[in-house]
Amino acid sequence: METRRSFNGKLLGSLMAYGLIETLYTQDLFADKVKPVVHQWMCDLQALCKDVKDQKIKDLVFQAKLEELYRKVNLTELIQLLNLDALAKRVKFPERGAASLGVDLSKVEGLPKGVVFGKQIFACGKDRSIVPHGHDNMCTGFIVLRGDFQGKHYERVEDHKDHYLIRPTIDRVFKPGECSTISDHKDNVHWFKAISATGFVFNIHVLNYNPENKNPTGRVYVDPVGEKTKDGLIVAKKMSSKECHHKYG
Repeated sequence: METRRSFNGKLLGSLMAYGLIETLYTQDLFADKVKPVVHQWMCDLQALCKDVKDQKIKDLVFQAKLEELYRKVNLTELIQLLNLDALAKRVKFPERGAASLGVDLSKVEGLPKGVVFGKQIFACGKDRSIVPHGHDNMCTGFIVLRGDFQGKHYERVEDHKDHYLIRPTIDRVFKPGECSTISDHKDNVHWFKAISATGFVFNIHVLNYNPENKNPTGRVYVDPVGEKTKDGLIVAKKMSSKECHHKYG
């Protein structure tokens, strides 16, 4: 009895001989084999973000699952999907801080038009930073697409009118394919500085997921190089975006 493999091989050979491959691909008969896995990865990302947005999972669970999802992605396919090469050719790196580049996911099969997560690519020249800042009522995650970054995270221990008390949690080099995440309850202040000629990270964020946080949703810029308390915490003064970019951008 002929095996399925040999039958498929003969079929494929016949189709090639008769020029029918393109026709069958167009009709979606080989879709499962041909479509990039990254399309399904994006749909999984949407489902995960919707779960935390709808409060079906806690933000700490979201962070763990997002990091797991980032580790599974085929980085080459993700870069192609995001059209990074074309973006990198025309990006204008700012003198300070990072450029924010829009991302078009409209061609991702199976992804709804109105995704629940925001998305962008941050691009930095050497020694330029995604400046230190915290978030309120926002989950977010980075994955490095290209280049190396010195990445630092801090835990927000106490909030005060003009400063946070923060504790360092992460300080290491992040290379392509590596990721980090933030929520209201873990590693809530971060700072990424490009240490290669250029650096690009893909960022997603979910807003207004935590009804217990009554602060305005968004960034809070801080100075993480402040005086230390006797408990080893850092007094991180709140800053304006302009001040923060001038000092750390």
